[in-house]
Amino acid sequence: MMRADVKRLNEREHVFVDRSTGEIINVDRAWQKSDKRIKVRRRDQALLAAAGMDGPEAHWYVLRVEDRTDIAVDKSLEEANVERVMLHTEVEAKRRGRRKYQSLEPVRIPSFPGYIFVKVVSCPVTWAGLRTIEGVLGPIGGCDNPSPVKEQEILKFQARIEKDPEAIRLLTNALKAGDKVAIDSGPFAGFEAVVLMLNDKHRVSVEVDIFGRKTAIGFDLADVTKLD
Repeated sequence: MMRADVKRLNEREHVFVDRSTGEIINVDRAWQKSDKRIKVRRRDQALLAAAGMDGPEAHWYVLRVEDRTDIAVDKSLEEANVERVMLHTEVEAKRRGRRKYQSLEPVRIPSFPGYIFVKVVSCPVTWAGLRTIEGVLGPIGGCDNPSPVKEQEILKFQARIEKDPEAIRLLTNALKAGDKVAIDSGPFAGFEAVVLMLNDKHRVSVEVDIFGRKTAIGFDLADVTKLD
């Protein structure tokens, strides 16, 4: 859906055209206050606006970022309307001075420093737009042949690291009794199994064939992957 064509990309006049609809993307309408504040050029804004467009060809990719820029890049991606996931944990902020009863917001700590998941349409305009964000290095696999990631893998990371209720709900809804799954961790990693039942919001009972005997074992939802 998003394959945008660059008609002109100079400082005075340039447009993007959506091939599927023929609609011209108005750069000035996409120009946000935050971009004006940091003086982003219109060419860069056009590229970044195009990167934030979604469509049926959009997939998840792993974006590499410079050391200690995760939070700033995540914020810039949010402002550019790029769907993204920065896996993190929240820790209590340290109090400074003698303000014993000072109320502080939790601090987000990246779980995989240097990496952020983004859902975009892979094309030169997308990666050029994302590269305009300070701190972005590029996708794993390179801009010419980036490596896509399955959404289920991201949900599993969220369920395991963040205990994200939405990720757990989606994983739970994706499984039902009789489904075949692969076990991803522990002594049975690599084994295939059959779902018997969902025990609660976080665990699933599966039947594993061990040395010719079928055995029921419980696993966390994040430790199994549904097989197609």
